[in-house]
Amino acid sequence: MNEREFNLVDEPWICVLRKDLQVDTLSLRDVFLHGQDYLDLGGENQPQNFAVLRLLIALAYTIFSRVDENGKAMDIAEITDPDEAADEILRRWGALWENGRFPQELVLQYLEQYHDCFWLFDPERPFGQAPGAVRGTQYGAAKLIGDISEGNNKIRIFSNRAGEEKNTLSYPEAARWLLFINAVDDASGKPKQKGLKSIGPGWVGKLGMIQSVGKNLFETILLNLTFLKDGEELWSKKANPNWEHLPKEGERTEIPVPDNLAELLTLQSRRLLLERENGRVIGYHLLGGDFFDNHGENGAFNEQMTIWKVDKKSESHYFVPQQITPGRQMWRDFGSYFVEEAEEAKHIPGIISWLRTLQEVNLLPTNDTISFRIIAFEYGGGSQNSIINDFSSDTLTLYPELLSEQEIGVQETIEQQIAKCDEAARAVNHLFYNIFLAEGGDPEKRSRKGEMLFYRAVDEPFRKWLLQFRGDLLKEPKQLENAYRDWEQQAKSIANQIGNAEEQRAGVAAFSGRILEDKKRNTREFYSVPRADMWFKLELAKIYPKEGDAK
Repeated sequence: MNEREFNLVDEPWICVLRKDLQVDTLSLRDVFLHGQDYLDLGGENQPQNFAVLRLLIALAYTIFSRVDENGKAMDIAEITDPDEAADEILRRWGALWENGRFPQELVLQYLEQYHDCFWLFDPERPFGQAPGAVRGTQYGAAKLIGDISEGNNKIRIFSNRAGEEKNTLSYPEAARWLLFINAVDDASGKPKQKGLKSIGPGWVGKLGMIQSVGKNLFETILLNLTFLKDGEELWSKKANPNWEHLPKEGERTEIPVPDNLAELLTLQSRRLLLERENGRVIGYHLLGGDFFDNHGENGAFNEQMTIWKVDKKSESHYFVPQQITPGRQMWRDFGSYFVEEAEEAKHIPGIISWLRTLQEVNLLPTNDTISFRIIAFEYGGGSQNSIINDFSSDTLTLYPELLSEQEIGVQETIEQQIAKCDEAARAVNHLFYNIFLAEGGDPEKRSRKGEMLFYRAVDEPFRKWLLQFRGDLLKEPKQLENAYRDWEQQAKSIANQIGNAEEQRAGVAAFSGRILEDKKRNTREFYSVPRADMWFKLELAKIYPKEGDAK
C-alpha cells in the first residue's frame, strides 16, 4: 500500500479545547486560521500537547521569519545589521500580537506551497517519518500510544484501553502519537547497525519542559515563538523545518545543535515509519535518529523550552537540561525558572528571557497575567531509561512585571521565602516522625506525609500571594516588606495548624512517650508529643522569628 493518504493540512487531527471546555479536532490549516477561538490544545496528555505545540511554533516561525505580517518577503536571517534585524523581529512579533490572529492569506499561501510535505502516508516523504525505518525494530500500536507505552515484551496489566482501541489507531490519533514518540520515546530501541551507541531517550524527554500559556491557542503559539534566542541573540540560520526536505535515512546520526528554531523544534530523534491496514494504524518501525551534545556550553542552550542545572558529575560542571520531578509544584522551583542571579552560575529558560525582552519593550500588557506550564517526565528501567514511568504537569500565573530584570531583588526575596517553606515542610515532617516514634513506630520507617500535607496546604495561598506582585506594590518598599511579613505569618500559621491536628490525632501512649536507644551512637532519647511539640515550635521560631527577634 504505497498511495498517499491523510494530509495533515486538510484532515482534522489536532485536538483543541473549546471555551466551553469541550474538545474539537482541527486540521493544521484550521488551527492557524481559528486558534484565537480556542483555549488550548486538548490532546490525550500534556506531553503529547507539548510535542504538537512545538510543531505549531515551528510552522509559525518558518512562515513569519520569511515574510512580515503584510506578506512582504524579508527573511530576518538575511538582514545583515544585527540591531536592524532585532528591531524588525520585535516589530513583526508585536504586529502579529496586536492583530490577535494569524494573517489568513499568508498561512494559506505557505500551506498550499508545501501541501505535499504533510501527507501522513507517502511512499517518498511521509510526514515526520523515514521510509528507511522499515529495517528498524517493529512495534505494535500499543507502544505508540503514550498513555500505555506497551512494548513487545512488557504488557500493561492495568490499561485504559482494550481490543481494537488498543491494538489499532485511527489516523488522527496516530499522527498525534507520532509526534509524541519522536519527542519523548524511551531508550528501549536497539541499534540495527553494529558498532553504534545505544539509543538514548528522545530529546524532548530529556528536558525540564516549560512553555508559556496564553489566553487562547493563538497567543500560546506566539508567546513561545522565540524569534530571539534567550531574548537577545539572532538565530544564525534560516528556518529549516524537517518537512521541507526529504527524510534522512541514517541511523543514530550525530549532528550540530540546530541554530534555527524550526529545525530544532522538529528534530527527528527517531526514524519512524507507521504501518497501516484497512484504514487503521497497526504499528510502526523505529530506528534511532538525530542527536547532539546536551551540554549548554556546546550549543544546547539553543533549546528554549527547558530549565537547566549544573552537571556536578562532570569535571567542567556543564549546564544540562534539568528534568522535573513528577507531582512537584512549579512555584517550588521559582528560582530555576525566573531568577538569574549575577553571583550564581545559573541559566534560566530561553522562553523566560524572551518574554522578559517582550516585557521590557512594552509588547506584553502589564495589566494581564501570564501563565506558564511545566511538564515533568520520568523514565523507568534504571539507567537504561527503557520505559516511560510517569509524567505530570503544573501551571503558574503571575504578572509580567515580576519578570523584569529590575525586579531581581523581589525575585530573590520570593526565592528566599520558598526556601523557608521548604524548611517549614521539613519541620512539619520532623514533628510527624517524632510523634510516630513516641507512638512506638520503627525508627527505620520514615515517610514524607507531613511534608506533603504542608505543601498541599500552602499551594493555593502561595499562588494567590504571588499575584500581589504588580504595579504600586513593586514600587513601595514598605508595602513589599508588609507582603513578605504577611506571607511568613500565613505560612507559619498553616504549619502550626497541620502540626496541631497531628498532635490531637495521637493516642494516649504517644503523650506518655517512650525512650529510644541508639546503640550505634550510644545515645538514649525520650520521645513524647509534648517534647515533639516543643522541638517543632523551636524549629518554626528559627524559620519565622517574630519581629524584633534575632534572626
